[in-house]
Amino acid sequence: MMHRFIAFTFALIGAAATALAAPIFNLLPPSSAVAPGSEVRIDLVALNPLTTEAVFEAPPTIGGTLILDTRSWTLSLRAEEAPSELIAAGGFGVRTYIFTVPKDLQGRVILEVTGITGSPLHAVLDINPSAASNPGSTSSSQSLTSLIAARPAATSLLRTFAGRLGVHEPIYFIYGPDDPVGKFQFSFKYRLLNLGQVTSKIVPATLQFAYTQRSLWDMSADSSPFYDTSYMPELIFESLAPATAKTGTGLTWLGYQVALKHESNGREGFDSRSLNTAYLRTALALGNLDGWHMLVVPEVFTYLTSLEDNPELKDYRGYGQLRLILGKNEGLSLVTTLWAGKEFDHPSMQLDLTLPVRTRLLDFETYFLIQYFNGYGESLRAYELKTSTIRAGFSFVR
Repeated sequence: MMHRFIAFTFALIGAAATALAAPIFNLLPPSSAVAPGSEVRIDLVALNPLTTEAVFEAPPTIGGTLILDTRSWTLSLRAEEAPSELIAAGGFGVRTYIFTVPKDLQGRVILEVTGITGSPLHAVLDINPSAASNPGSTSSSQSLTSLIAARPAATSLLRTFAGRLGVHEPIYFIYGPDDPVGKFQFSFKYRLLNLGQVTSKIVPATLQFAYTQRSLWDMSADSSPFYDTSYMPELIFESLAPATAKTGTGLTWLGYQVALKHESNGREGFDSRSLNTAYLRTALALGNLDGWHMLVVPEVFTYLTSLEDNPELKDYRGYGQLRLILGKNEGLSLVTTLWAGKEFDHPSMQLDLTLPVRTRLLDFETYFLIQYFNGYGESLRAYELKTSTIRAGFSFVR
């Protein structure tokens, strides 16, 4: 089973095509003041910082709001032209939008534009009655090329298809007082196929290869051996819900994954452990995605092959788990993972508390992680053993 899984996965990698990545958007306001009642042009700039082409689709009209203190004016911005185009790697595209300033408005106002990305775009306009009403005087005060950050020459040497490699499970290294004292995990996923056309409003389903490796390291013992390591390749069908202007309030469905997963500890004989599963996982968000929120991530799975070498494994693993994530993007996050076994008689829990750590010295950023585990199956080797331990360290992906 494992050999066929790996062979099929690498066959798909060989057939994968280059993906189109989403650009980064900015608004460039006029470089000088504009007059009330005048027609104003503003540039929507799409930057492509990657090493592959990106799609730039500008809608013919977009909604906007001018905000001054507690007052606001709703308006519509129309594009001079809005054809789709491909932005070269490291390049940018520009679309000019036109709108009319209300005659009763003056002062320093904020233009908020929605409908381009999941979050609003903003620009500041100076509206002054003494300004000449010149619709052509809306060029940016800065060169467009200055918005593209310098990059090392070595990035021109392509070693992967940009935009295809992504995060999957958390990546961390932690240490605690109980043997085995060390624990680390790394994980990634690679997009094999886009099952549809990438546009500004549609997120196509994808076929992904993922790999996770988790090790318990007996660092305090002689020769510091690894107590147990789980190797977990996956083949995932993933469908993610697109971000909208309303994303961030109330209840938001984020999408789902259907996957085939192999897990083994690479050992032989009495210590050998392996299983093949298929799972369905979905995610719901409560609250503001850009602020405080809770993610509810239920997962159900079934076993695809017999567990004749480890027949009691499903009694401890059960047929599902629930993950609850309470946190804030720029703040702390608490992840609670729960499972209870086949008959709900082997309850287990893992808590992961992370806090961003930043310092201007050497531009260092990561997460401080405290992990508490209580239950069964922290290691695949001793899945029937109940343990309770706490470890702390650093997490690079949470």
